[in-house]
Amino acid sequence: MNSDGVTRLSIIWILSVISFFFRKKLIVTCVVSLFTIGTVWSGDHQRDSLIILDDISTSALIDSLTAIHSLDFAYDADILNGSEKRNIAVPYLISEQWLEEVFGRDGVEVRLINNQVIIGRRRGRILSSEAVRVSGRVEEALSGEPMPMVNIGLTGRPMGTITNDAGYFEFLVPEQFKGEQMVFSHLGYIGEKIIVPSRDTMVVVSLASSSVNLPEVNILYQDADVIMRRASQRVVENYPVFPTFLTAFFRETIQQDDRFVDVSEAVVEILKPSYQNVFDQERVRFIRGRKGRETVDMDLINFRLVGGPYHFSRLDVVRNGDFFYNEEGYSQYEYTFNGVDIVFDRMVYRVGFEPINDAESLFYKGEMRIDAESYALVSIEFELTSASIRRSRSYLVQRDARRFRTTPLFARYLVEYRPWGDLWVLSRVKGEVNLRVVDRNRRQRTVFHTVSEMLVSDHTRAASQHRIRWAETFRPSYVLSEHLGDFDPEFWKEYNIIQPDETLEKVFR
Repeated sequence: MNSDGVTRLSIIWILSVISFFFRKKLIVTCVVSLFTIGTVWSGDHQRDSLIILDDISTSALIDSLTAIHSLDFAYDADILNGSEKRNIAVPYLISEQWLEEVFGRDGVEVRLINNQVIIGRRRGRILSSEAVRVSGRVEEALSGEPMPMVNIGLTGRPMGTITNDAGYFEFLVPEQFKGEQMVFSHLGYIGEKIIVPSRDTMVVVSLASSSVNLPEVNILYQDADVIMRRASQRVVENYPVFPTFLTAFFRETIQQDDRFVDVSEAVVEILKPSYQNVFDQERVRFIRGRKGRETVDMDLINFRLVGGPYHFSRLDVVRNGDFFYNEEGYSQYEYTFNGVDIVFDRMVYRVGFEPINDAESLFYKGEMRIDAESYALVSIEFELTSASIRRSRSYLVQRDARRFRTTPLFARYLVEYRPWGDLWVLSRVKGEVNLRVVDRNRRQRTVFHTVSEMLVSDHTRAASQHRIRWAETFRPSYVLSEHLGDFDPEFWKEYNIIQPDETLEKVFR
């Protein structure tokens, strides 16, 4: 157990709650500033003017754009020829489209976020013309009910997706994997396999409960402490000891009294250090996203989630050492053996845990699933204890106007891993927080329910070209919805995402 492990897990959401009336005033101020900028650039003598740069090198062009337009460039030096010269007509208003025309090429993507220009390789993207699209529904064999959160992947490969709340999925498989096994798995169910077809296909998959197939010998009691000590000792055997590069889909939703008021989705890239190197931290780079919002404002309150992709990329309980024994053989938790189950067609031990002493700081309770053969952590569900919830306000709420009183009601999380050859890699992270906000002036109460979910759709071993510079990283102070631009529906067709259900789709329309 790392000394700061409990605190690190507790600050997954940093929430900002301010008066709606203050926000309205702030919006007016921003509009005035935008109109002022528009006036400066819309004069007749400037609107159609260009700066002509003759025989200028790529490096000099970047320096000129930085000086003229106050742009901050972040790029991979391996993909730009700094000495290449050309004639460039620079407009007064710089757009992402113009930057793409100047710096883009096959395999290179250019993005403009605020005043930051990011030029990098296209990774994690699967061209539709070079892939098979397998879509459909997963249902429970006995009842026919849809099954959410079913893991879908390729045997032995670090890529995959999951079903949505209605049991639907869409999986984009590179054409070189045609004929390989596609696996459908869910805790407590017998996995199903199909062969990746040669063309786009729709399927219906049924999963049967595994409760009647567990060998009797495996149901015998196991010592939970022994299981956890072995799991702690075998981390370097079960997880990558080399840096990995991840492509992930991230979604965060905010509901106010059961009504969606804000939804943000994004594709991100993550550079994850080795599981042996616990001091280096993950770096996250935003690729592109979309946002949806109800036409009416949130009632009275502007509720924002801060730093979502940044925090969720680091919610790796194995790498952080949370809930495990530390090197000195000490743990702040006590463990219980809760039986066995099946996931990925492998037997797993179910190990419950609770804090030994819940008197101060923040602690969690929950259950882990440990692979019975390798002792790798396969998944974990945990939530703040009742006592910790009462102490959690200062950790979870960043700013709270005097008029309002915010009280956390619960905070719970899920972390899953999937097999990659002989190793296990991060697959999915999900978190939910419920908060009650009381308006002291109006004596009104409202409940906000937030869900953030990160699906890792692809892994690769990080090479020298897999770099995320500090200037490109998603920061803990960033609000994801504020970094999302216009929605490009074609962009999403080339990434594996969690399919939105009907309710979410209505928010985006």
